[in-house]
Amino acid sequence: MKKNLFAVAGTLVALSLGLASMVHAEEDYKKFGVRMRAIYVAPAEKFDSQLSGAKATVSDDVIPELDLEYFFLKNVSTELILGVTRHDIKFADQFVGTTWLLPPTLTVKYHPLAGETISPYVGVGLNYTIPFKSKVEGAPDFEIDNSIGWAAQAGVDVKIKDNLYFNLDYKYINADTKIRLAAGGPKYKLDLNPNLFGIGVGYRF
Repeated sequence: MKKNLFAVAGTLVALSLGLASMVHAEEDYKKFGVRMRAIYVAPAEKFDSQLSGAKATVSDDVIPELDLEYFFLKNVSTELILGVTRHDIKFADQFVGTTWLLPPTLTVKYHPLAGETISPYVGVGLNYTIPFKSKVEGAPDFEIDNSIGWAAQAGVDVKIKDNLYFNLDYKYINADTKIRLAAGGPKYKLDLNPNLFGIGVGYRF
C-alpha cells in the first residue's frame, strides 16, 4: 500500500514538474482560480468485521469547501481542496459519538475542452485525512488514526462570463484508517472512503 502511494506521489510530482517546464510566457490563458462549493459528503464506511455486532455507521454531512487552482497549461491544472467535515458515529442507529475530519486533497486535472463554454475535466491525486475531536460515549480514549490515500475527481465548469464559472464536481477519496476504543487496546479497521458531491462558482484570473 505504501509503495503504491509513493509511486502515485512520485508520478504526480514528476508530472507537475514536467508540465511546469512546458509552460510558455506567450500562452494566453488565466492561470489562477479560486472556487467555493457546497459539498454533500457521503462516507461509504466499512468497519472491521470484529465490530459487525455493533452495526456501526458514520453520518453524512454538508459543508462549504474552498478550492485553489493553478493551470500549468491551458488544459492541465492542479487543485488544492480544503474543507472540514463533522460526522456522527452510531451503533445500531443510536448516537454514540462524533468525529471531525480535515481532508486536504491535491489533484491534477485534465480539461479536454478548456476555454469552451462547457468544459468538463477529470483528475487524480492524493489525500491526507486528519481526524480530530473524535469521541465515543463510554470510550474516553477513543481515537482515529490519520490516513493517506488516493483521490479521483470528475466535473464540469460552465462559463457564466469571462472570469466567472458555474461548477459541478464529484470526488471519491480513499481514506482507510484504524480506530482504537481503549488506550493500549487493539486497533480496528475503518474505511471511510467518502463520496463528495459539489456545486459552486469559481473565479479565474
